[in-house]
Amino acid sequence: MKQGEDISAVVERMRSFHAANDAERLRDSVLRCIEDPLKPQTAAGTLRVNPILVLLVSVAVLGIGTFLFFTLVQP
Repeated sequence: MKQGEDISAVVERMRSFHAANDAERLRDSVLRCIEDPLKPQTAAGTLRVNPILVLLVSVAVLGIGTFLFFTLVQP
């Protein structure tokens, strides 16, 4: 095979792969990453956020707030 034929074969396989997975959207992937792995939805069907993610975000906000407080407030 020539190089152009190899590239066209790879391009065709990539197009068929992405056409088969077209239903997968970025929003669905992000929601799957942040949902609770044990109980992803409540009884009402709403999203339940991963508790570890909530803890990490709250620690990050607390750290940034502390940094800004001691940086901006000069005694």
